[in-house]
Amino acid sequence: MAGKAQKRSTNSIQAQRRKKHRQQKRRQKMVVIGAILAILAILYLAGVMFFRNHFLPNTVINNIACSGKTVDQSKAAFEEMASEYVLVLTERDDGSEQIKGSEIALDVNPGTSLDEILSEQNPFTWVWSLFSDQEESVEAAVSYDTSLLDTVLSSLNCTDESLMYDSEDASLSEYVSGSGYEMVEEIYGTRLQEDVFLECVDAAILAFEEELNLVESGCYVDPVYTADSEAAQTMLTTANKYVNTTVTYQFGDNTEVLDGSVISQWILVADDLTVTLDEEQETAYIADLASTYDTKWKSRTLVSHSGETVTVPAGGNYGWRVNQDDTLAALNEYLESGEDYTGEVVWYQTAAQYGDQDYGTTYIEVSISAQHFWYYVNGVVVLESDFVSGDVATGHDTPKGAYQIAYKARDQVLEGQGYSHRSVTGCLLWREWVFMMPPGEIRSAGAFI
Repeated sequence: MAGKAQKRSTNSIQAQRRKKHRQQKRRQKMVVIGAILAILAILYLAGVMFFRNHFLPNTVINNIACSGKTVDQSKAAFEEMASEYVLVLTERDDGSEQIKGSEIALDVNPGTSLDEILSEQNPFTWVWSLFSDQEESVEAAVSYDTSLLDTVLSSLNCTDESLMYDSEDASLSEYVSGSGYEMVEEIYGTRLQEDVFLECVDAAILAFEEELNLVESGCYVDPVYTADSEAAQTMLTTANKYVNTTVTYQFGDNTEVLDGSVISQWILVADDLTVTLDEEQETAYIADLASTYDTKWKSRTLVSHSGETVTVPAGGNYGWRVNQDDTLAALNEYLESGEDYTGEVVWYQTAAQYGDQDYGTTYIEVSISAQHFWYYVNGVVVLESDFVSGDVATGHDTPKGAYQIAYKARDQVLEGQGYSHRSVTGCLLWREWVFMMPPGEIRSAGAFI
């Protein structure tokens, strides 16, 4: 029994010791916790006191980290940023150049704005600021030396006139026979729009931008019309319509073919890519046709009644004559429609046939020297007779050449002092003379070609 009592006494003592130990540990924990809280409180209060004149954690002003800095330290950071500032100019053709703040005496003065931000912040929230960003923006007075900037800009490659090349609008390729033109892509040059460039550089510096892309900012003089623009596509379509049209003029057995090889030389492209035809060259082309195929007012040969080949001198109103204005107008209609044409030019007047002997086989041969004429029908003389021509002595000589008869009449007799003459019909070919009436007399033969 005594042993059991002693065992219970021992257990009781151990329990009391464990209880006392637990109480001691609890008191130690409380002391530690109290110490920690005291330290945190001291740190918090110290932080409050610190952030009364320092910016809160994670404070960023105008992209400058001002966390834990005083106003003066932040101003110094602004000044340091200005001295270390670099603006990168990203240029066309993968070029890149820099403008440094130190080279242009860049200065940033935030004035009282920093003081205002500091006075408005709550230092008791500094702990919460550790977990959030405090971004601020102030109106800082940014300035630089414009003369220094001008010096820096003038030293850049992008402003060097000798290195610039101009932009070019989309254009037509060289003409290729059988196919026409192809589109030539526009060219983006490196010539700057000076006013735009200076404005963009100024704005980028004042905003402390790190990069200025000259292409995206529109600093270059770019092409007005690109290959996919409506104006360029219309230019290509119109030019190919013209040069792919063929006009074939027929002059009896002869033909004149007008195609792209010639028309391509007439193509004019205006600054707005409007395509027109060179009217001067068109006119010259028509004039050349007229020079080749007109026979009016030109000399021609004639096999006379005696079998001799004689020359009818230039003059008279008979022969082919191209109506150049109307032919030009018709030509432009063909080209505008883009449809091929085969046929004649537009004539002012025509003759019996094409060629040197355009008078055909029915005509009147008249000899002033012999005062005699021969009337041919289908190449055979069917009538001949004497006649009288103008009086050279009185200045009424008959002009030589080939003439057409303006009208025909029957049973009319030309009468004058000492002569009479019955009219005939046909075409008069004057070799060294033409038929002419004295002044005041009725002209039965009319005009001649």
